[in-house]
Amino acid sequence: MRRVTMLIGLACLCAMAAISLNARNPDGRQAGQPPQPGPEMQRLNFLIGTWDTQSEYEKSPMMPNGGKQNGWYKAQLGPGGFSVIADLEEDSPMGKDLGHEIISWDPKKGSYTVVVLGNAFPGAIMGTGKWEGDDFVILNEVGEGASAVHLRAAYLHPQGNVLHIEESFKVGDGPSKLMYKATATRK
Repeated sequence: MRRVTMLIGLACLCAMAAISLNARNPDGRQAGQPPQPGPEMQRLNFLIGTWDTQSEYEKSPMMPNGGKQNGWYKAQLGPGGFSVIADLEEDSPMGKDLGHEIISWDPKKGSYTVVVLGNAFPGAIMGTGKWEGDDFVILNEVGEGASAVHLRAAYLHPQGNVLHIEESFKVGDGPSKLMYKATATRK
């Protein structure tokens, strides 16, 4: 009797192992296989590399005299290829800007999550990224309520070794105004 019980237990164990080996995760992967980055992350490959940046600020309440800025941006894939992690440094009319940027696809939201950290502000600026046609657009908001500043950075038709970027801003429900134009050249 004990031998029969052991054989039944062993048979159940083998059946469970066979079922788990053939099991699939909700995203269609075979159980036990690590997830792979989707095409949304592959679309961000244009950012990967080291870039020299030159920007020109428009005259605005945020930058009354306008000005030029030079710097660099270095992006690499994050762990598993599920994010792009970048470091940046720029000499602007307001001084040296240092920062980090993380961009990752969020399948639940159906958009990119963007996190910006820098020496010019406390905490993190959280944003959203999306494709508008051939342009990659990052939307951020700084502040709250009627005085919130809405930022929109657009990578215009990103491809090749030169990127054109335009950033605009608006305060509250006011009109959108160009803040700066930048050119980034891959090293």
